[in-house]
Amino acid sequence: MLESLMNCPECSDSDLYVFMDAARSEKDIEEVTKVRSLFNGLNAFKHIETFPANTNKGLARSVIEGVSYVLQKHDDVIVLEDDLVVAPDFLSFMNESLKVYKDRKDIWSISGYTPKLEDIDQSKSNGVFLVPRAQCWGWATWRDRWQTVDWEVGDFEEIAKSKVLQDNFNRGGDDLFRTLKMERRGRIESWAVRWAYAAARNNMLTVNPMQSKVKNIGVAISDSHKSWNSNHHNVELLGNLTIIDPNIKIDENIAKAFKRHHDLNIISKIGYFMRLHNLGYSFLKKMIKKS
Repeated sequence: MLESLMNCPECSDSDLYVFMDAARSEKDIEEVTKVRSLFNGLNAFKHIETFPANTNKGLARSVIEGVSYVLQKHDDVIVLEDDLVVAPDFLSFMNESLKVYKDRKDIWSISGYTPKLEDIDQSKSNGVFLVPRAQCWGWATWRDRWQTVDWEVGDFEEIAKSKVLQDNFNRGGDDLFRTLKMERRGRIESWAVRWAYAAARNNMLTVNPMQSKVKNIGVAISDSHKSWNSNHHNVELLGNLTIIDPNIKIDENIAKAFKRHHDLNIISKIGYFMRLHNLGYSFLKKMIKKS
């Protein structure tokens, strides 16, 4: 991630804030120390601040506290996690999009990652499109959007009882409400689904490049993200110049293709149900892999 980011010409004009969680256990200390040493003497950025945690916070708390800190100092933020690779024009795309869409109050965030969409020829377009789903693989937003989020999801019981609210949330994929239920029941720790829910609750949209600026390599190598369907998220980074249309409107055909990409198949729905009710989701995944 760091090497690809330094291939962006704008990195030398960028402030870099690095939030480094502590090891979960003693066996992780050596690897955490190696990661922290990557930033010793690094001078590829305009300014670097590092924040090594003394205790393990976990992903959700680390992201929420880190982004909140940066947005106390700046009007907007670009966020990357450590298992991402970015295209050379990633920073230029994000910076320009933050400027262009700042005053569009129907836009919640900018996404650098775009999946392959069935029935959409993405190679023939170098534009952007809108979807009703905030994503978390290389993204950006503004202070005024971030500060509206209720991270405790105080209205969860309302959506849990309302098919209308659930359907609205699931316009970006029918995994969303299921994931929120798991998060609220403590089955997973996810800041991202709460971020996506806040966007949906406010009927706001996210800007995506037609051709992805971000690739996630963690789904292929990390035990915490690996699944039998990791190839579903694989993309190529073409690095084509993106035309950012300030007057972009939602394209229903693209939005439907985007939803289809995220909608769960029957096996995934069974897996979500089992995990939600603590019925042995990990065992199910092992059985599917063997078959």
